[in-house]
Amino acid sequence: PMGRKMTDFTKSQKKHFRQLAGQCYEKEMSIALEALYEDFQKWKNSEITPSDLTEKIHEHHDKTARELWKTYVQINDPSLAVCIALAKGIISIDEVQENCRELIETRSEFFKQEEQNGSTTN
Repeated sequence: PMGRKMTDFTKSQKKHFRQLAGQCYEKEMSIALEALYEDFQKWKNSEITPSDLTEKIHEHHDKTARELWKTYVQINDPSLAVCIALAKGIISIDEVQENCRELIETRSEFFKQEEQNGSTTN
């Protein structure tokens, strides 16, 4: 996607993107954990078996948690992670500092189109 690289940002902009990427990780992980919590509730209510729950835990750990880690924490360009979160609706543009919005809007639109087309972003 078109746009600036992390090296093009000021020190304070880089810091903002790193902090925001961390917040996005926490938000999206919370959503994933809510789904896992619901699976625990289903198990507690005998709606699924212990084996089913174990499989859900395994899937969360090996797939969901790892993908989120790669997207938001391990990434070399936190501004890219913020663009992905914007496209997914995890955060709104209002949560991005004004002096950073213009820098990522083009990239964010690219990921939003990818999301709408059903492509994966991670």
